[in-house]
Amino acid sequence: MKKAILLVAALSSLVLMGCSAQEKQDIKAGFRDIGHATRDASKATGHFFRDTTKDVIKNAKETTSSNDS
Repeated sequence: MKKAILLVAALSSLVLMGCSAQEKQDIKAGFRDIGHATRDASKATGHFFRDTTKDVIKNAKETTSSNDS
C-alpha cells in the first residue's frame, strides 16, 4: 500500500516538474475553482437543511397548538 502511494506521489512530482510555470498556475486555479465550488455546494446544502428543519419545527408547533384549541 505504501509503495503504491509513493509511486503515485513520485509520478505526480515528475509531471509537475515537467510543466511550465503557466501550466502550474492553471492547475492551481483549477483546484481553487473546485474548492470554491465544493464550498459553495456545502454552504447551499447546509442552508437547505437548516431552512427545511426550521419549517418542519414551525409546522409541528402550529399543528400541536391548533390541536390544543
